[in-house]
Amino acid sequence: MSRRYRLGLDSATEHLALALVDEDGAEVARFVEHLGRDHAARIVPEVRALLQRAGVTPSEVAAIGVGVGPGSYTGVRIGLATARALGRAWGVPVAGASSLLALLAGLAPGETGVGVLDARRGNVYAQAAARAPGARAPLAPLGEPEKLPRDELATRFPGLALHEGPPDAAVLARLATAGGALAAYYL
Repeated sequence: MSRRYRLGLDSATEHLALALVDEDGAEVARFVEHLGRDHAARIVPEVRALLQRAGVTPSEVAAIGVGVGPGSYTGVRIGLATARALGRAWGVPVAGASSLLALLAGLAPGETGVGVLDARRGNVYAQAAARAPGARAPLAPLGEPEKLPRDELATRFPGLALHEGPPDAAVLARLATAGGALAAYYL
């Protein structure tokens, strides 16, 4: 049986986001739910359920992409620990990517936008990214995530659309082969 799927997961926000994509990057299955602080109890059973719904076994997973924050300190650690454990158990590489990129799944080819997460006390985490032209073009980060006052977003990223919706782990699954570091962003 060949390893032809990539798993993406993100638990840096109050949502748990999981996705499975095939070798061409097409989404096969997804799970996104607002869990609040219940990530630790739900992440492994939901990964198992996602694979089962897709009819995929762990031996068919080739790589794992995980959101490394910024976001909830505990949520980021849960995601990283789970991805590392699954990667070790399944014998596959694990790559990290900014959780803010998972907010930018809706960018059209050739479009640039900013992923934004609430950082409390009037602050946000933000990161700009662009999608190259082409139907299956990947997202390219434009700088590192940063923390700034919400009222400075328009000045810092003039004219760019802000994306604050639930994360889409398919973005992370597609970046799983990029070899991103597994170092958490704690801003």
